[in-house]
Amino acid sequence: MRLLLVEDDPRIAAPLLTALEEAGHHVTWNSDGHSGLESARAGDFDAMILDVMLPGLDGFELGRTLREEGVTTP
Repeated sequence: MRLLLVEDDPRIAAPLLTALEEAGHHVTWNSDGHSGLESARAGDFDAMILDVMLPGLDGFELGRTLREEGVTTP
């Protein structure tokens, strides 16, 4: 499964990345909302994990923008 993880705190992102990759998933990690938005637009992900409090563009805005653009990825 291809996953997008958008999390700005490396203390949270690192163990998540490790666990997800060990479970066999391919994970793309971004640490701010704007780069997460660009990755979501450019990639074909099966699911996205979005932090709420992100620098630049928070997780709610990121999700809302993607939905307005027709992205239906969970």
